[in-house]
Amino acid sequence: MRILILGGTSYFGKEAAIRLQQAGNEVTVFSRRVPVDGLPLDIKQSRGDRTVEIDLSRMAVEPWDAIIDNICFNAEDAQKAIRVFSGRTGLYLFTSSASVYSVLDGATSPFRENLTELLPLKAQLKEKYAYGLGKYAAEKEFLKAFAEKSFPAAIIRPPVVIGPNDPTLRAYSYWLRLADGGPLFLPGASFRNRYIFSKDLARAIETLVYDREPHGKVYNFGDSQALTLEDFIKVSARIMHKDSPALFPDYAWLKENGFNFEASPFSMGGDFTLDIAKAEAELGWASTPAAKWLEETINWYLFSYTGPAPKNYAFRRQELELAKKWTTRV
Repeated sequence: MRILILGGTSYFGKEAAIRLQQAGNEVTVFSRRVPVDGLPLDIKQSRGDRTVEIDLSRMAVEPWDAIIDNICFNAEDAQKAIRVFSGRTGLYLFTSSASVYSVLDGATSPFRENLTELLPLKAQLKEKYAYGLGKYAAEKEFLKAFAEKSFPAAIIRPPVVIGPNDPTLRAYSYWLRLADGGPLFLPGASFRNRYIFSKDLARAIETLVYDREPHGKVYNFGDSQALTLEDFIKVSARIMHKDSPALFPDYAWLKENGFNFEASPFSMGGDFTLDIAKAEAELGWASTPAAKWLEETINWYLFSYTGPAPKNYAFRRQELELAKKWTTRV
């Protein structure tokens, strides 16, 4: 198969490119960042800007069996892709996000795929919802094009992605704090979330590329088992042979005492789990066990990562001082 990946130069996009190439496909990645190291020489790298329609048009000179779009973030970019690639691909797989559920009025966990069809948008959306709103709008364009023009779109909605080379460093934020031995605050520690291993997401993408009837469908993917943040920390601490010095003040106390909530990027105000039953039933989906992928990822960060600490770690001294205040309170 001839496969084009919009993105494909980092993180799970890079892992998907390598996985598909190793399976015998002819893979091309398209990004402003190319050329990049770490991709097999057999993978073609084409430079261009996803937001510039003429750059996309260069990639439609010849037809593709499948296009994987990891870097579409709004309706306008979706419309460009529909114009350029209509009649030029057998499948257009859009990597959306579980964040689309956060912009729906009345959506409750576990989130099923059809909620975006059943529920309206929230009346007022703050700036923090811009990412989810953009993905939601892009989804609408792709599904409309499928319904009206038979554009061969399919949509995948992953939750928080964790793995080696994660540019967000969100999970590393916790592991670095466990490594330094000090306490860490876990607001919302009892709420359940569903993560996905970056290599599992690459495998999910491959699964849909090979699926015979993916067009017009939307799939949630994620770990087979949802975890609370407290469980995430306990399993991580056991892998690292560390104690789990977690502290659980209520939100009001933390806010009153100036806690920087960026220090706990996986904290939530309630359960946020995807219903993955559709992928399990129709695609035979099963994830890598969480303890296994956590160990692989933690070991990569501890022994291979050479980049900077997460920006939120700059507040570590204030956190430790606040921890003393909490543990010595009357």
